[in-house]
Amino acid sequence: MRSTHGISYDGLKYALNIKESYQSKEPLTVMGAAKQQRLLMPEHLLSNDLALMQYDDPIALAVIATRDPESPMALAAAIRMGPHAKCKELITGVFEVVSDATKHELVADCAKLLTKNAFSPEAFHLVRTRASNHVVEIRESYRRAMGENLRALLDGKMEAREFVEEFIELASNGNLRIDIYRRLVMKLMRSDAVRPSVKFMLLERLDQFPQMVKLQIVNEVNSAPDTPEYQTLKQELRWIYDAKQKQPTPQSLQASLNAASRPIRDMAAGTQIDFGVAAGLHRRNSIIKPAEPTIKRAVNPPMMSSGGFSSRELSSWLN
Repeated sequence: MRSTHGISYDGLKYALNIKESYQSKEPLTVMGAAKQQRLLMPEHLLSNDLALMQYDDPIALAVIATRDPESPMALAAAIRMGPHAKCKELITGVFEVVSDATKHELVADCAKLLTKNAFSPEAFHLVRTRASNHVVEIRESYRRAMGENLRALLDGKMEAREFVEEFIELASNGNLRIDIYRRLVMKLMRSDAVRPSVKFMLLERLDQFPQMVKLQIVNEVNSAPDTPEYQTLKQELRWIYDAKQKQPTPQSLQASLNAASRPIRDMAAGTQIDFGVAAGLHRRNSIIKPAEPTIKRAVNPPMMSSGGFSSRELSSWLN
């Protein structure tokens, strides 16, 4: 329930979740059509026609405006927060704090302009126009940088690993629309001019891609013809899948720790226990932090006869 001052318990909870997402470098998402998670984009925040649930809360928007590393998202959040600041005195104070705390000069300038003009319709129109133009400018500069990196890669002036790392960073921080993001990745995967090592590295970083891009990559490789290059990519994808399946989840790790400590509790309760088992308990439980499992690549990864994945495997991995 929201108080008369414009702040609610749910809003504070949303703000904390967003803060944690930034700390863990997880992208902000919004529920789209057919209940699919989509990346939150500046256009979503700038649109008055979209209900964005938790992102419509002023405190949550304040966190985005001050913490987002990219100015288009921070600016869009500050502008969406504006109408809340116009109606509630406390939120007006928070809005002024945002203008001082944000790391982006453009966000501070727009926030001060809105405040100075008492959040007038003319001021909102001006900053919305500026924000829309800014989103286009930033995206164009990031796309230009990606194009220059690709030319440097093909000319042998840039290492494959450096290219892939910068590609993912530029695509994520550039607030690319999901269809453009997906198209760029697919061009890299399909291009005969791009070395296979680049494609392998893209597959290795599959979890860093948005869900829709990840799904497109897997489907593309999975349905590709069995050429020597694609057969190797399918084997790599199969190995990544098998390795991911073998990794313990936090729930399974906790369950194993609970199971390991259960014999000690049984001994304390006077339960009969085999002496040989009890003698090894100290050694087994002396490790405070379990070592991470080492997964060895199989020489010939097990594959389906088609070389790809079944729909059940795709669902278990990607969802």
